[in-house]
Amino acid sequence: MRSMVKRHLLILPFVSVFILMSCASESLHVPKPIAEIRSPERLLIQWNIDALSSSDAGSFVPVVDGEAIFTADSSGEILKVDITDGTIINQIRLKYKLSSGTAVSNDSIFVTTVSGDLLSVNKATGEVRWTVHLPTISIEAPQVMSNVVVVKTNDAEVLAYNSNTGSLLWVYQTTTPPLTLRAYNTFQTVLPDVLIVGQPGGKLSLLNLTNGNPIWEDLVAIPEGSTDLDKLTDIVARPVLKNKQICVASFNGKIECIDAVSNNIMWDKKFSSNKGLLLDEQNVYAVNTDSVVYAFDKSTGSVVWENADFQYHVLGDPVFLGNNLLIVETDGHINLLNSASGKLVARIKSNLKNGVALPWSDKDKVIVQSGNGHIAKITQ
Repeated sequence: MRSMVKRHLLILPFVSVFILMSCASESLHVPKPIAEIRSPERLLIQWNIDALSSSDAGSFVPVVDGEAIFTADSSGEILKVDITDGTIINQIRLKYKLSSGTAVSNDSIFVTTVSGDLLSVNKATGEVRWTVHLPTISIEAPQVMSNVVVVKTNDAEVLAYNSNTGSLLWVYQTTTPPLTLRAYNTFQTVLPDVLIVGQPGGKLSLLNLTNGNPIWEDLVAIPEGSTDLDKLTDIVARPVLKNKQICVASFNGKIECIDAVSNNIMWDKKFSSNKGLLLDEQNVYAVNTDSVVYAFDKSTGSVVWENADFQYHVLGDPVFLGNNLLIVETDGHINLLNSASGKLVARIKSNLKNGVALPWSDKDKVIVQSGNGHIAKITQ
């Protein structure tokens, strides 16, 4: 009973906030059409398969393991796909309805269920190796590293389990505000033994993966305003670490870069985003809540460029493709922006509709899974 009460308290406020924001955006702002590109750069969909059920777009994140892609859908289907040509190597049909997936270890696939369970599934046979019941449902894909599988539940509780046995290793939880946004990608394992976690209320934590102890904790943005809705300031996108620099953005708060060792703020700016960031050697790339794309100087935070071509369009998280930024729209358009200038250099249609999960990228290729059940490999 306790877990069901928590689940409804957290999801219902989100639904109210989401509907209010969506209705306001639709009634006040109409997205402009994108101008035709002269001499577009090469942008190719190498393959596209329609093999999964329509699912909550953000919850099912494709994972690349060697030459294979592992992913799942809400119906309980798990796929192993050849990354080269999109051939389905293996299909596992679980008897459970899933709320998120996937994480992959040497021998197992990890997913969560709508009834609040974490499952370890044998890669080869599809047999459920072990099951543990979570305090509340999780809609964020688990992550695994160093024999530790990490789950974050809807009440912002972070739990770590032994990936071989399912035994609980540690729990980390902080106080959550009355209203929170639905979040799909707020934590990330980095290095062999470190976990970065973004939390409701604008809190960022760096945790020891072995025992869950905080290395440091930081308020990226302090909630302000007279009502709970005004104070809604959540980290709802994955923090990024590169060269001992952590950068993170929050909804209704700030974009901030921090020295990962000392926890000193390198720079911050007023900013609102629900999308992930990208970092290269020069810049931090971010998309604000109006879908304006920015590049900030990584050292100083000064604006290098901004692109308002997609203002009020509905965008997914940006990823690198070569030296460019790739962004998929909810209507299926795939866009390529030059990272040096911010200019749109290619744009093609696709069947990747109803939103996309956090794409996987190694810069040479991008793997995208959409809410309508398509998976595609995109290259230049």
